[in-house]
Amino acid sequence: MTLSWEGKAEVYPPGQVLKIAVRSSIDRDGKVVSESWPVDLGEAKGLRRMTLSSTGGTIERGGQAQPMPKEMWDEERAQFGFYQQLQVAAEQLPRHLAEGVNLFSVPGPVATWFRIGPDGQLSGAVNEVPAEGGRAWQEFRFDGLLNSNGAVFPGQLRMTRNGERYFLLEVTKFDAR
Repeated sequence: MTLSWEGKAEVYPPGQVLKIAVRSSIDRDGKVVSESWPVDLGEAKGLRRMTLSSTGGTIERGGQAQPMPKEMWDEERAQFGFYQQLQVAAEQLPRHLAEGVNLFSVPGPVATWFRIGPDGQLSGAVNEVPAEGGRAWQEFRFDGLLNSNGAVFPGQLRMTRNGERYFLLEVTKFDAR
């Protein structure tokens, strides 16, 4: 199944708030195409395209594509692998609810622990990913899971890294095919 989404996001480099538009997809084999652009520049002037496969990736800016450094590929593969892990977590949810479990792990590029909220829905997750300078702990909070053809995706995703705000995504369109 291919997951596709669009939305508005905020990224928090030190001392800044960068507002971007995003359009991304990931297929069952983990192939990713992710496009983003600063809202103030628009897609025509600010488009950045990132592609990932099982063996590497590219970054394209201004129509020029360059190979992605391995360290960046490791991190991005873990980041986008999270969305596939979310599908596995959603499939496992009924079993864990029946067992009375509220935290469980899903393997992937990095192990991710998913939380079940008091309402019986997936409410967040934590994992540790490769990052510049070593590894980083991440926490995800979901608000409003969207559904498409049996797949789920957060309507809003808040992410912190090592306790600091890192990424906020408001999804405007989600489709699973």
